[in-house]
Amino acid sequence: MYSRADILEFIEQSSHGVIYFTFGSTVQMSSLPENIKNSFIEVLAKIPQKVLWKYEGEIENKPKNVMMKKWLPQRDILMHPNVKLFISHGGISGLYEAVDAGVPVLGFPLFGDQHRNIDNLVNVGMAISMDLFSVSKEALLNHVVELVNNKKYTINAKTTSNIFKDRPMTPAQSVVYWTEYVIRHNGATHLKSHSLNLTWYQYYLLDNVKTKTE
Repeated sequence: MYSRADILEFIEQSSHGVIYFTFGSTVQMSSLPENIKNSFIEVLAKIPQKVLWKYEGEIENKPKNVMMKKWLPQRDILMHPNVKLFISHGGISGLYEAVDAGVPVLGFPLFGDQHRNIDNLVNVGMAISMDLFSVSKEALLNHVVELVNNKKYTINAKTTSNIFKDRPMTPAQSVVYWTEYVIRHNGATHLKSHSLNLTWYQYYLLDNVKTKTE
């Protein structure tokens, strides 16, 4: 077991920087096909960066530069200036945190909105997208090296972060404002959609159906 102090020491003693690798809480990395896991293991062993990998359990051939843990303090890790890359499945919460931190992303979208989420970051020049089930060791290594060493990805990530955070109030301030707004205006019924007052036959537009007569 690693403590937060161990994780912080691991990050701060990484002279070449750190890569954070997780597929969130939905996908268990240990359940992936062996050939895919081995591709990641072999590639991560070749790079000079240290790697924080959210992984369920242990693997026998874990590279020396990799720390594995079942849970990691994701936001704290991404906000650390020594983190150079985020390898992610494209979950929206994690990508918001990556944008907030200004960290480039190597995406492996799997389902739902993940493809669109990763594509949005590719379009602003802070990410590369790959297909998990056709990944090759050569392509994976090339993309990791490109994202870490080509400064344009970090510059684009920082630019996107600055745009994202340039707003009249912080998210916390916004929550407080709108909560107090609703209280001040007795529930703010004027903001509610009129569709909430429709009967079921109005909702389904049955009141507009005309019967055809011969």
